[in-house]
Amino acid sequence: MCVSATLGGVAASAASAGPAKPATPIKGDPQPELKPFTIAATGAGGATAAIEPNGAMAVAYDIAGGDGKVVVCVLDRGASKCSSTVTLSPLAGDDTEDTPSAYVFAPSTNHVDVLMDTCCDDAAGGDTLLFSSANGGKTFAAPVRVGGVGPGAAARVGSQLVFADGGGDVDGVDVESIPALGASGPSDGSSNPIAATSYGVGVGSYKSGALVASDNDGAKWTTYVSYAAAGKSFNATGSYRSVGSFPNEELVGLSGDVLLTQEVGGAEAYKVRLFNGTTFGPAHVVPGSGGGGPEWFSEDTDPRGQAHVFSDRAFSPVSYDLYLQSSWTGATWGGPLNLGNGITSDYFGSALDSLGSGVVVGTADHEPVWVHPVLGPQGVTFTLKSSVIRPGTSTVGSGKGSPLAKGRAVQLQVERSGEWYWVATAHENASGAFSFTIKGAAPGTRDYRAVASDFAGYLQYGYSPARALKVS
Repeated sequence: MCVSATLGGVAASAASAGPAKPATPIKGDPQPELKPFTIAATGAGGATAAIEPNGAMAVAYDIAGGDGKVVVCVLDRGASKCSSTVTLSPLAGDDTEDTPSAYVFAPSTNHVDVLMDTCCDDAAGGDTLLFSSANGGKTFAAPVRVGGVGPGAAARVGSQLVFADGGGDVDGVDVESIPALGASGPSDGSSNPIAATSYGVGVGSYKSGALVASDNDGAKWTTYVSYAAAGKSFNATGSYRSVGSFPNEELVGLSGDVLLTQEVGGAEAYKVRLFNGTTFGPAHVVPGSGGGGPEWFSEDTDPRGQAHVFSDRAFSPVSYDLYLQSSWTGATWGGPLNLGNGITSDYFGSALDSLGSGVVVGTADHEPVWVHPVLGPQGVTFTLKSSVIRPGTSTVGSGKGSPLAKGRAVQLQVERSGEWYWVATAHENASGAFSFTIKGAAPGTRDYRAVASDFAGYLQYGYSPARALKVS
Protein backbone atom coordinates (compact mmCIF):
# COMPACT_ATOMS: atom_id res chain seq x y z
CA MET A 1 0.00 0.00 0.00
CA CYS A 2 1.32 3.44 -0.91
CA VAL A 3 0.19 6.37 1.26
CA SER A 4 0.71 10.03 0.42
CA ALA A 5 2.09 12.54 2.91
CA THR A 6 3.30 16.12 2.66
CA LEU A 7 6.38 17.56 4.31
CA GLY A 8 4.19 20.12 6.03
CA GLY A 9 2.41 17.34 7.97
CA VAL A 10 -0.66 16.45 5.88
CA ALA A 11 -2.24 13.21 7.08
CA ALA A 12 -2.50 9.98 5.08
CA SER A 13 -4.74 10.10 2.06
CA ALA A 14 -6.41 6.78 2.88
CA ALA A 15 -8.02 5.67 6.13
CA SER A 16 -6.22 2.85 7.89
CA ALA A 17 -6.69 0.69 10.94
CA GLY A 18 -4.09 0.40 13.66
CA PRO A 19 -2.95 2.26 16.75
CA ALA A 20 -4.58 5.65 17.34
CA LYS A 21 -2.63 8.68 16.24
CA PRO A 22 -1.08 10.41 19.28
CA ALA A 23 -2.39 13.85 20.16
CA THR A 24 1.10 15.11 20.97
CA PRO A 25 4.46 14.61 19.26
CA ILE A 26 6.67 11.73 20.33
CA LYS A 27 9.78 12.46 22.35
CA GLY A 28 12.64 10.00 22.46
CA ASP A 29 15.03 8.64 19.91
CA PRO A 30 15.01 6.01 18.74
CA GLN A 31 12.57 4.17 21.04
CA PRO A 32 10.43 6.31 23.34
CA GLU A 33 8.57 3.22 24.57
CA LEU A 34 11.76 2.04 26.28
CA LYS A 35 11.64 4.89 28.79
CA PRO A 36 11.50 3.52 32.37
CA PHE A 37 8.76 4.70 34.71
CA THR A 38 7.92 4.43 38.41
CA ILE A 39 4.94 2.64 39.94
CA ALA A 40 5.65 3.58 43.58
CA ALA A 41 7.48 6.41 45.32
CA THR A 42 9.31 4.04 47.67
CA GLY A 43 9.89 0.32 47.85
CA ALA A 44 12.14 -2.07 49.74
CA GLY A 45 14.21 -5.13 49.05
CA GLY A 46 13.42 -6.77 45.76
CA ALA A 47 10.52 -7.23 43.36
CA THR A 48 9.27 -10.06 41.18
CA ALA A 49 6.94 -10.08 38.17
CA ALA A 50 4.80 -12.51 36.20
CA ILE A 51 3.02 -12.25 32.85
CA GLU A 52 -0.63 -13.21 32.84
CA PRO A 53 -2.16 -15.10 29.90
CA ASN A 54 -3.97 -11.92 28.77
CA GLY A 55 -0.65 -10.07 28.53
CA ALA A 56 -1.01 -8.03 31.74
CA MET A 57 1.87 -8.13 34.20
CA ALA A 58 1.61 -8.65 37.96
CA VAL A 59 4.44 -7.02 39.94
CA ALA A 60 5.00 -7.76 43.64
CA TYR A 61 7.24 -5.51 45.75
CA ASP A 62 7.89 -4.86 49.43
CA ILE A 63 6.84 -1.68 51.19
CA ALA A 64 9.56 0.27 52.98
CA GLY A 65 8.74 0.24 56.70
CA GLY A 66 5.61 -1.77 56.01
CA ASP A 67 6.26 -4.54 58.56
CA GLY A 68 6.38 -7.15 55.84
CA LYS A 69 3.55 -5.92 53.66
CA VAL A 70 3.75 -6.56 49.92
CA VAL A 71 2.01 -4.63 47.14
CA VAL A 72 0.78 -6.34 43.98
CA CYS A 73 0.46 -3.97 41.01
CA VAL A 74 -1.24 -5.11 37.81
CA LEU A 75 0.18 -3.41 34.71
CA ASP A 76 -1.65 -3.63 31.41
CA ARG A 77 0.70 -4.00 28.44
CA GLY A 78 1.95 -0.64 27.25
CA ALA A 79 0.62 1.14 30.37
CA SER A 80 2.83 3.12 32.75
CA LYS A 81 0.42 3.10 35.69
CA CYS A 82 -1.05 0.24 37.72
CA SER A 83 -4.59 -0.66 36.69
CA SER A 84 -5.05 -2.04 40.20
CA THR A 85 -3.03 -2.37 43.42
CA VAL A 86 -3.61 -4.50 46.47
CA THR A 87 -1.59 -4.75 49.69
CA LEU A 88 -0.94 -8.19 51.17
CA SER A 89 -0.14 -8.43 54.88
CA PRO A 90 1.42 -11.29 56.87
CA LEU A 91 -0.71 -13.03 59.44
CA ALA A 92 -0.81 -11.59 62.95
CA GLY A 93 2.53 -11.96 64.69
CA ASP A 94 4.45 -12.59 61.48
CA ASP A 95 6.91 -10.41 59.60
CA THR A 96 8.91 -10.84 56.40
CA GLU A 97 12.65 -11.11 56.14
CA ASP A 98 15.36 -11.20 53.50
CA THR A 99 14.85 -9.90 49.94
CA PRO A 100 12.77 -10.39 47.98
CA SER A 101 10.19 -11.70 50.43
CA ALA A 102 7.48 -12.42 47.88
CA TYR A 103 7.34 -14.27 44.53
CA VAL A 104 4.46 -13.77 42.11
CA PHE A 105 3.20 -16.30 39.52
CA ALA A 106 0.43 -16.40 36.92
CA PRO A 107 -0.21 -20.13 36.34
CA SER A 108 -3.52 -19.80 34.44
CA THR A 109 -6.09 -17.33 33.16
CA ASN A 110 -7.11 -14.86 35.88
CA HIS A 111 -5.13 -16.82 38.48
CA VAL A 112 -2.26 -15.09 40.32
CA ASP A 113 -0.27 -16.60 43.20
CA VAL A 114 2.00 -14.77 45.63
CA LEU A 115 4.37 -16.85 47.75
CA MET A 116 5.51 -14.91 50.84
CA ASP A 117 8.34 -15.68 53.26
CA THR A 118 7.41 -14.73 56.82
CA CYS A 119 8.80 -15.20 60.29
CA CYS A 120 8.58 -16.38 63.06
CA ASP A 121 5.54 -17.70 64.93
CA ASP A 122 6.40 -21.41 64.52
CA ALA A 123 2.87 -22.29 63.47
CA ALA A 124 2.18 -25.94 62.66
CA GLY A 125 1.48 -25.14 59.00
CA GLY A 126 4.77 -23.25 58.58
CA ASP A 127 5.65 -19.59 58.12
CA THR A 128 5.47 -19.53 54.31
CA LEU A 129 2.20 -18.07 53.04
CA LEU A 130 0.40 -18.47 49.72
CA PHE A 131 -1.99 -15.73 48.57
CA SER A 132 -4.25 -16.60 45.62
CA SER A 133 -6.29 -14.39 43.29
CA ALA A 134 -9.03 -15.54 40.92
CA ASN A 135 -9.49 -12.17 39.17
CA GLY A 136 -6.07 -11.45 37.74
CA GLY A 137 -4.49 -9.97 40.88
CA LYS A 138 -7.13 -7.36 41.72
CA THR A 139 -8.08 -9.06 45.01
CA PHE A 140 -6.72 -12.02 46.97
CA ALA A 141 -8.23 -14.60 49.29
CA ALA A 142 -6.92 -15.02 52.84
CA PRO A 143 -3.44 -16.60 52.86
CA VAL A 144 -2.82 -20.30 53.33
CA ARG A 145 0.17 -21.68 55.27
CA VAL A 146 2.11 -23.92 52.89
CA GLY A 147 5.14 -25.09 54.86
CA GLY A 148 8.31 -24.20 56.69
CA VAL A 149 10.77 -23.71 53.81
CA GLY A 150 11.22 -19.95 53.50
CA PRO A 151 11.60 -19.09 49.80
CA GLY A 152 14.93 -17.50 48.94
CA ALA A 153 14.29 -18.51 45.32
CA ALA A 154 11.21 -19.87 43.58
CA ALA A 155 10.02 -20.94 40.13
CA ARG A 156 7.02 -22.55 38.50
CA VAL A 157 8.06 -26.02 37.34
CA GLY A 158 5.33 -27.71 35.34
CA SER A 159 2.24 -27.70 37.53
CA GLN A 160 4.23 -27.05 40.71
CA LEU A 161 5.62 -24.04 42.56
CA VAL A 162 9.11 -25.05 43.70
CA PHE A 163 10.94 -22.95 46.28
CA ALA A 164 14.26 -23.23 48.12
CA ASP A 165 15.33 -21.64 51.37
CA GLY A 166 17.66 -18.65 51.41
CA GLY A 167 21.40 -18.39 51.99
CA GLY A 168 23.29 -18.90 55.22
CA ASP A 169 21.88 -22.37 55.86
CA VAL A 170 24.54 -24.67 57.33
CA ASP A 171 22.37 -27.69 56.57
CA GLY A 172 22.41 -27.05 52.84
CA VAL A 173 19.42 -26.29 50.61
CA ASP A 174 15.91 -27.32 51.62
CA VAL A 175 13.34 -27.50 48.83
CA GLU A 176 9.56 -27.71 48.87
CA SER A 177 6.95 -27.87 46.12
CA ILE A 178 3.21 -27.25 46.16
CA PRO A 179 0.56 -27.25 43.41
CA ALA A 180 0.52 -24.03 41.39
CA LEU A 181 -3.27 -24.20 41.49
CA GLY A 182 -5.38 -25.13 44.48
CA ALA A 183 -2.76 -25.55 47.21
CA SER A 184 -4.65 -25.73 50.50
CA GLY A 185 -1.85 -26.39 52.96
CA PRO A 186 1.72 -27.61 53.43
CA SER A 187 3.23 -30.26 51.18
CA ASP A 188 4.03 -33.78 52.34
CA GLY A 189 7.58 -32.76 53.36
CA SER A 190 10.71 -31.17 51.96
CA SER A 191 13.91 -32.33 50.32
CA ASN A 192 17.60 -31.54 50.82
CA PRO A 193 19.15 -31.92 47.34
CA ILE A 194 22.40 -30.04 48.18
CA ALA A 195 24.04 -30.77 51.51
CA ALA A 196 26.87 -28.21 51.40
CA THR A 197 26.37 -25.03 53.41
CA SER A 198 24.33 -22.68 51.26
CA TYR A 199 24.99 -18.95 50.84
CA GLY A 200 22.86 -18.26 47.77
CA VAL A 201 20.15 -20.31 46.06
CA GLY A 202 18.42 -20.54 42.69
CA VAL A 203 15.56 -22.57 41.23
CA GLY A 204 15.09 -23.33 37.54
CA SER A 205 13.47 -25.94 35.33
CA TYR A 206 14.13 -28.27 32.43
CA LYS A 207 11.25 -30.05 30.66
CA SER A 208 9.10 -29.85 33.81
CA GLY A 209 11.94 -31.12 35.99
CA ALA A 210 13.38 -29.04 38.84
CA LEU A 211 16.90 -27.55 38.89
CA VAL A 212 18.23 -26.32 42.23
CA ALA A 213 21.51 -24.40 42.67
CA SER A 214 23.49 -22.99 45.57
CA ASP A 215 26.98 -21.71 46.30
CA ASN A 216 29.41 -22.20 49.16
CA ASP A 217 32.56 -20.36 50.20
CA GLY A 218 34.40 -23.23 51.87
CA ALA A 219 38.04 -23.70 50.87
CA LYS A 220 37.03 -21.91 47.64
CA TRP A 221 33.78 -20.63 46.22
CA THR A 222 31.88 -23.40 44.47
CA THR A 223 28.47 -23.46 42.78
CA TYR A 224 26.51 -26.72 42.97
CA VAL A 225 23.45 -27.79 40.93
CA SER A 226 21.09 -30.75 41.39
CA TYR A 227 18.22 -31.94 39.20
CA ALA A 228 14.99 -33.91 39.71
CA ALA A 229 13.32 -35.09 36.50
CA ALA A 230 9.65 -34.56 35.68
CA GLY A 231 7.35 -37.08 37.33
CA LYS A 232 9.48 -37.40 40.47
CA SER A 233 8.58 -35.91 43.82
CA PHE A 234 10.44 -32.63 44.27
CA ASN A 235 9.88 -33.06 48.00
CA ALA A 236 12.03 -36.23 48.14
CA THR A 237 15.81 -35.92 48.46
CA GLY A 238 16.25 -39.17 46.54
CA SER A 239 14.63 -37.64 43.46
CA TYR A 240 17.65 -35.39 42.87
CA ARG A 241 21.08 -36.08 41.43
CA SER A 242 24.09 -33.79 41.15
CA VAL A 243 24.49 -32.35 37.65
CA GLY A 244 27.17 -29.73 38.17
CA SER A 245 29.94 -28.48 40.44
CA PHE A 246 31.79 -25.32 39.41
CA PRO A 247 34.74 -24.27 41.59
CA ASN A 248 35.85 -20.65 41.80
CA GLU A 249 32.42 -19.49 40.68
CA GLU A 250 29.72 -17.72 42.66
CA LEU A 251 26.03 -18.28 41.90
CA VAL A 252 24.29 -15.24 40.38
CA GLY A 253 21.09 -16.71 38.98
CA LEU A 254 19.28 -19.76 37.63
CA SER A 255 16.33 -19.32 35.26
CA GLY A 256 14.85 -22.10 33.20
CA ASP A 257 17.79 -24.26 32.10
CA VAL A 258 20.36 -21.41 32.12
CA LEU A 259 22.87 -20.96 34.94
CA LEU A 260 24.61 -17.61 35.51
CA THR A 261 27.76 -17.48 37.67
CA GLN A 262 30.63 -15.06 38.32
CA GLU A 263 34.31 -15.94 38.44
CA VAL A 264 35.92 -15.55 41.87
CA GLY A 265 39.27 -13.90 41.18
CA GLY A 266 40.79 -13.44 37.77
CA ALA A 267 38.71 -11.34 35.38
CA GLU A 268 35.61 -11.77 37.59
CA ALA A 269 33.64 -12.32 34.38
CA TYR A 270 30.07 -13.60 34.29
CA LYS A 271 29.41 -16.97 32.64
CA VAL A 272 26.34 -18.79 31.35
CA ARG A 273 25.86 -22.54 30.93
CA LEU A 274 22.90 -24.40 29.44
CA PHE A 275 21.54 -27.65 30.88
CA ASN A 276 20.76 -30.49 28.44
CA GLY A 277 18.96 -32.91 30.76
CA THR A 278 22.14 -34.71 31.81
CA THR A 279 24.77 -32.06 32.46
CA PHE A 280 25.65 -28.47 31.74
CA GLY A 281 27.34 -27.47 28.51
CA PRO A 282 30.51 -25.36 28.29
CA ALA A 283 30.77 -22.00 30.02
CA HIS A 284 30.36 -18.91 27.84
CA VAL A 285 31.44 -15.48 29.05
CA VAL A 286 28.87 -12.70 28.86
CA PRO A 287 30.54 -10.08 26.63
CA GLY A 288 32.02 -7.15 28.48
CA SER A 289 31.21 -8.53 31.93
CA GLY A 290 34.76 -8.74 33.34
CA GLY A 291 36.54 -6.21 35.49
CA GLY A 292 34.60 -6.33 38.71
CA GLY A 293 33.59 -3.14 40.46
CA PRO A 294 30.17 -1.95 41.65
CA GLU A 295 27.72 -4.02 39.61
CA TRP A 296 24.39 -5.82 39.65
CA PHE A 297 23.59 -8.71 37.29
CA SER A 298 20.50 -10.86 36.82
CA GLU A 299 19.30 -13.39 34.25
CA ASP A 300 15.96 -14.48 32.83
CA THR A 301 15.17 -17.23 30.33
CA ASP A 302 12.05 -16.66 28.26
CA PRO A 303 9.61 -19.48 27.39
CA ARG A 304 11.38 -20.06 24.05
CA GLY A 305 14.68 -20.81 25.83
CA GLN A 306 16.54 -17.60 24.98
CA ALA A 307 18.71 -16.28 27.82
CA HIS A 308 18.64 -12.59 28.72
CA VAL A 309 21.27 -11.05 31.01
CA PHE A 310 20.62 -7.68 32.64
CA SER A 311 23.52 -5.64 33.99
CA ASP A 312 23.82 -2.34 35.84
CA ARG A 313 27.42 -1.38 36.56
CA ALA A 314 29.94 1.45 36.79
CA PHE A 315 31.69 0.23 33.63
CA SER A 316 28.71 0.24 31.27
CA PRO A 317 29.05 2.60 28.31
CA VAL A 318 26.92 4.96 30.41
CA SER A 319 27.52 4.44 34.12
CA TYR A 320 24.71 2.63 35.93
CA ASP A 321 22.37 2.32 32.98
CA LEU A 322 20.54 -1.01 32.81
CA TYR A 323 21.64 -3.07 29.79
CA LEU A 324 20.14 -6.18 28.21
CA GLN A 325 22.14 -8.79 26.27
CA SER A 326 20.51 -11.89 24.80
CA SER A 327 21.72 -15.25 23.51
CA TRP A 328 20.29 -18.60 22.42
CA THR A 329 23.43 -20.63 23.07
CA GLY A 330 25.83 -18.42 25.04
CA ALA A 331 28.34 -18.66 22.20
CA THR A 332 26.99 -15.60 20.34
CA TRP A 333 25.22 -12.57 21.76
CA GLY A 334 23.16 -9.67 20.51
CA GLY A 335 24.49 -6.18 21.10
CA PRO A 336 23.73 -4.48 24.41
CA LEU A 337 20.37 -2.70 24.58
CA ASN A 338 20.09 0.27 26.93
CA LEU A 339 16.90 0.03 29.02
CA GLY A 340 17.46 3.35 30.83
CA ASN A 341 19.03 4.65 34.01
CA GLY A 342 19.14 2.06 36.80
CA ILE A 343 21.33 3.87 39.31
CA THR A 344 18.79 3.90 42.15
CA SER A 345 18.11 0.13 42.00
CA ASP A 346 20.01 -2.62 43.81
CA TYR A 347 17.75 -5.56 42.88
CA PHE A 348 16.24 -6.49 39.52
CA GLY A 349 13.36 -8.88 38.89
CA SER A 350 11.98 -9.60 35.42
CA ALA A 351 9.21 -11.29 33.47
CA LEU A 352 9.49 -12.03 29.74
CA ASP A 353 7.05 -13.67 27.37
CA SER A 354 7.52 -15.96 24.36
CA LEU A 355 8.34 -12.90 22.22
CA GLY A 356 11.14 -11.87 24.57
CA SER A 357 9.18 -8.78 25.64
CA GLY A 358 8.09 -7.82 29.14
CA VAL A 359 9.50 -5.83 32.04
CA VAL A 360 12.43 -5.53 34.43
CA VAL A 361 11.55 -4.15 37.88
CA GLY A 362 14.27 -2.35 39.83
CA THR A 363 14.08 -1.67 43.57
CA ALA A 364 16.19 -0.60 46.53
CA ASP A 365 15.36 0.28 50.12
CA HIS A 366 13.57 3.64 50.35
CA GLU A 367 13.93 4.28 46.60
CA PRO A 368 11.23 4.39 43.89
CA VAL A 369 10.08 1.16 42.25
CA TRP A 370 11.18 1.43 38.61
CA VAL A 371 9.77 -0.52 35.67
CA HIS A 372 11.96 -0.88 32.56
CA PRO A 373 9.97 -2.05 29.49
CA VAL A 374 11.59 -4.70 27.29
CA LEU A 375 10.33 -4.58 23.71
CA GLY A 376 9.94 -7.55 21.44
CA PRO A 377 12.55 -7.46 18.65
CA GLN A 378 11.25 -6.10 15.39
CA GLY A 379 13.15 -4.72 12.42
CA VAL A 380 12.23 -2.13 9.83
CA THR A 381 14.21 -0.66 6.93
CA PHE A 382 13.48 2.66 5.22
CA THR A 383 14.99 4.43 2.20
CA LEU A 384 14.08 7.43 0.04
CA LYS A 385 14.04 7.06 -3.76
CA SER A 386 15.29 10.64 -3.98
CA SER A 387 16.80 12.52 -1.07
CA VAL A 388 16.54 15.93 -2.80
CA ILE A 389 13.33 17.14 -4.47
CA ARG A 390 11.82 20.43 -5.62
CA PRO A 391 8.82 22.08 -3.91
CA GLY A 392 5.57 20.55 -5.15
CA THR A 393 7.21 17.34 -6.37
CA SER A 394 7.27 13.96 -4.63
CA THR A 395 9.53 11.08 -3.69
CA VAL A 396 8.78 7.59 -2.42
CA GLY A 397 9.90 6.32 0.95
CA SER A 398 9.83 2.53 1.16
CA GLY A 399 11.05 -0.35 3.27
CA LYS A 400 10.34 -3.73 4.78
CA GLY A 401 9.42 -5.00 8.20
CA SER A 402 10.70 -8.16 9.81
CA PRO A 403 9.65 -10.72 10.75
CA LEU A 404 7.07 -10.69 7.95
CA ALA A 405 3.57 -9.66 9.05
CA LYS A 406 1.05 -8.88 6.34
CA GLY A 407 -1.16 -5.99 7.41
CA ARG A 408 1.18 -4.72 10.11
CA ALA A 409 0.78 -0.96 10.59
CA VAL A 410 3.80 1.18 9.69
CA GLN A 411 3.91 4.84 10.67
CA LEU A 412 5.72 7.57 8.79
CA GLN A 413 7.16 10.10 11.22
CA VAL A 414 8.91 13.44 10.63
CA GLU A 415 11.23 15.17 13.09
CA ARG A 416 10.82 18.81 14.05
CA SER A 417 12.83 20.47 16.84
CA GLY A 418 13.72 17.18 18.50
CA GLU A 419 10.19 15.74 18.44
CA TRP A 420 8.70 13.17 16.07
CA TYR A 421 5.31 13.74 14.44
CA TRP A 422 3.17 10.96 12.98
CA VAL A 423 2.13 12.06 9.47
CA ALA A 424 0.89 8.91 7.72
CA THR A 425 0.16 5.20 8.16
CA ALA A 426 0.62 2.35 5.70
CA HIS A 427 0.42 -1.44 6.05
CA GLU A 428 2.85 -4.14 5.01
CA ASN A 429 2.00 -6.39 2.10
CA ALA A 430 2.55 -10.15 1.96
CA SER A 431 6.31 -9.69 1.49
CA GLY A 432 6.59 -7.21 4.37
CA ALA A 433 7.01 -4.22 2.04
CA PHE A 434 5.40 -0.81 2.48
CA SER A 435 5.74 2.62 0.87
CA PHE A 436 4.76 6.26 1.28
CA THR A 437 4.61 9.04 -1.31
CA ILE A 438 6.07 12.15 0.31
CA LYS A 439 5.40 15.51 -1.29
CA GLY A 440 7.74 18.44 -0.76
CA ALA A 441 6.23 21.73 0.40
CA ALA A 442 8.35 24.55 1.86
CA PRO A 443 12.12 24.45 1.22
CA GLY A 444 14.22 22.89 3.97
CA THR A 445 15.60 19.59 5.23
CA ARG A 446 13.76 17.26 7.54
CA ASP A 447 14.36 13.72 8.84
CA TYR A 448 11.84 10.93 8.24
CA ARG A 449 11.67 7.47 9.75
CA ALA A 450 9.35 4.44 9.56
CA VAL A 451 7.98 2.90 12.75
CA ALA A 452 6.50 -0.61 12.73
CA SER A 453 4.08 -1.24 15.60
CA ASP A 454 2.86 -4.82 15.48
CA PHE A 455 0.72 -5.61 18.53
CA ALA A 456 1.76 -2.36 20.15
CA GLY A 457 0.06 -3.37 23.39
CA TYR A 458 2.56 -6.19 23.59
CA LEU A 459 5.51 -3.81 23.49
CA GLN A 460 6.67 -4.64 19.96
CA TYR A 461 8.12 -1.72 18.05
CA GLY A 462 10.70 -1.31 15.32
CA TYR A 463 12.35 1.95 14.28
CA SER A 464 14.17 2.56 11.01
CA PRO A 465 17.19 4.82 10.75
CA ALA A 466 16.25 8.43 10.02
CA ARG A 467 16.54 9.55 6.39
CA ALA A 468 17.03 13.22 5.46
CA LEU A 469 14.83 14.72 2.72
CA LYS A 470 15.84 18.09 1.30
CA VAL A 471 13.35 20.29 -0.52
CA SER A 472 15.31 22.79 -2.58
